[in-house]
Amino acid sequence: MKYKAGGRYEGELSCSLREGQGNLVDADGQVYWGSFHDNKRHGQGRMVFRNGDEYEGDWVRDQRQGHGILRHADGSIYEGRWHGDMFSGQGSMAHCSGGVYRGLWIDGHPMRRSQATGIMILGPEVMDVAQGSSFTLTIQLQRDGGEVAMSEGGRVVEISAGIRYMQLPAYSEVSFFKVDDGHRETPIQTPFGFQCISYPLSGPKSRDLEPRAALESAGANSPLPEGDPCDLPGEWG
Repeated sequence: MKYKAGGRYEGELSCSLREGQGNLVDADGQVYWGSFHDNKRHGQGRMVFRNGDEYEGDWVRDQRQGHGILRHADGSIYEGRWHGDMFSGQGSMAHCSGGVYRGLWIDGHPMRRSQATGIMILGPEVMDVAQGSSFTLTIQLQRDGGEVAMSEGGRVVEISAGIRYMQLPAYSEVSFFKVDDGHRETPIQTPFGFQCISYPLSGPKSRDLEPRAALESAGANSPLPEGDPCDLPGEWG
């Protein structure tokens, strides 16, 4: 059947109405494959929307209702309960940014009291880490009251590292490290009372050494590593 307003339908009919299994292409080019009742999408079906989103699951009278999976064009995926064409009930959203939320949804949004409002890094404020050695950070998502947000995970954390900068007298014979004067950046003031200079994170050469042993093996006059920055080794909580 071809419609005057645009679009076409191929499938089962009853009394000139869509009834049973069929394939509908609407006037906007959106495509639906699945079950129909009384001329409406009803039952199990799959639909590709004009914006590239794709839904597969339950339908009730032209609305997504029941259980279904929505794959957004940006890569985000929601799987869970639907009501009135919106996320409603228990569901899980894996966002394209890497964040994950599992829990109760109301009117298309996560239940507010379950959402994390901050990221807390557990442990000492300052970590003494030797060049070439790995270290571990424990990170926790928390709600307003400090409770752990168990329903969320996968947040992206960006870490910058630096070397403590000390201005030595011109006559000093002490040299802790060498810096290329042509590429020295302006020292950054830290909240701990000292300045630091940018330090490129590179693949550790002494991954298995303890911090103190790595310091000794590196030598007192070791220059800053050269090369492109790479990922920081560590574990994320």
